[in-house]
Amino acid sequence: MRAFIGIGLSEEARAALTVLQQELSKSHADVKWVDAEQLHVTLKFLDEITEAQRQQVEGFLMKIAQHTSAFTMGLQELGAFPSLNDPRIIWVGVSEGKNDVIRLADAIEKESRALGLKKEEWPYSAHATIGRVRSPRGKHDFIEGLRNPHWTPPTAWQATSVTLYQSVLTSAGPTHSVLAEIPLSK
Repeated sequence: MRAFIGIGLSEEARAALTVLQQELSKSHADVKWVDAEQLHVTLKFLDEITEAQRQQVEGFLMKIAQHTSAFTMGLQELGAFPSLNDPRIIWVGVSEGKNDVIRLADAIEKESRALGLKKEEWPYSAHATIGRVRSPRGKHDFIEGLRNPHWTPPTAWQATSVTLYQSVLTSAGPTHSVLAEIPLSK
């Protein structure tokens, strides 16, 4: 199964990101927007794993969660990979709680590598992907919207769990379902 580990967003954060997506879509750029229910902050993309590996991942997530306190998390900075001048992946970065998210991602990466799972190709960046650019149509106006967004970032919320998701690729885009949600210590 194709899987990843992430942190779910608050309802308010999802709603604020949906408003941002609507604002950015006014440029009529060719962007596939992530559905509100699918929005999350990825901690580690696992790719294809077996059922036995899934159980091992759940085990190390429980161990990590026991030693990780719930924390306040907020989203603010709008950005793009590889850059705002050449946007392909549109994201909103974690602002408040960023160091907590990075520590959690580092612990997960260490445990994943100990199991022989795929190493991350890029340095970790704490963000929620909100869209993927499919073609250069409308690029100029879209880039201007990225540089000067008109939106109100969501209020920070308590991140209280880490989630193991299954990701199924469909013609409409990936759909994610929860395999396990592990609470962080209080």
